[in-house]
Amino acid sequence: MSPKNRIKPNGFKYLIATLVILLVVYSFKLNSDYKKLEDAFSEQKIELQAELDEIIDDYKNINVKNKDLSQRLVKEINKIITLRDSIKNLKKSNYNLIVKYSRKIVKLERENRRLFIQVDSLNKQNYELLQENIVVKNQLEEKNASQKTLSRKNQTLIKERKALKAKVDVAGIIKVNNINAYAMKERSSGKLTTTSRSRRTDAFKIKFDLEPNPVTTPGKKEILIQILDEDKNVIAAKGDKKIKSGETIVFSDNIFADYDNNQLGVVSLILVNRGDITKGIHTINTYVDGIFTGKTQVKLR
Repeated sequence: MSPKNRIKPNGFKYLIATLVILLVVYSFKLNSDYKKLEDAFSEQKIELQAELDEIIDDYKNINVKNKDLSQRLVKEINKIITLRDSIKNLKKSNYNLIVKYSRKIVKLERENRRLFIQVDSLNKQNYELLQENIVVKNQLEEKNASQKTLSRKNQTLIKERKALKAKVDVAGIIKVNNINAYAMKERSSGKLTTTSRSRRTDAFKIKFDLEPNPVTTPGKKEILIQILDEDKNVIAAKGDKKIKSGETIVFSDNIFADYDNNQLGVVSLILVNRGDITKGIHTINTYVDGIFTGKTQVKLR
């Protein structure tokens, strides 16, 4: 080896020392960069977890009555919780997954915005419907109150009408006056004369007046005459009729009179069998338009 190519021992020592110093400096720099990277990784993990916690809280604070949308929210919350737990368990060496999860969070935030807009729209519609329901409810309550008031007024009017009708009905009753009844016997000449003997009675003659009444409706009025003996047996029964009281009576004669609201005289001659007439008091009842209007009596020996 020539003297020119030979390294001096002292120079080699300096070279080694320089290399060692450079290696130490490089190692220190590399270790420092690694520490910074670890710190950045840890900080990014914390930030991602915090951001996911905020998203979870946002979801939990949403009040949705729509069943389908509510189920969707629960599904989204579970998805975010799974992602947060994955980040929490992430090892320090998985630096590339931080970027992947960051992208997922960005995507979640976009989905959140769309979902929240939908929720806001539904909530707005629900609020508007609620306001409409309140208005409709108030209108219904007012209508019901009005109907109740009208119903009460109607009930009052019905009662007043019934009371008025009752008064009119009473006022419209045609009264009977001057009722007279006679027992009649037939002479050989065929002429009828009065008698007081039951065994000679061939007929009853009843006379009375219908009093004037300007309230009642004019026209044909049915008049029923009933003759009863002391045992309440109907003499010379001709038929039966249900009157306005609801009772059905057996009558001895019925007459239809043309009534014009003025006084009208009525005469009825009822033929009987002598064998059916007994001694005692006989009662004659009169009914006009199905209403009892008066009575008189005849005493026979």
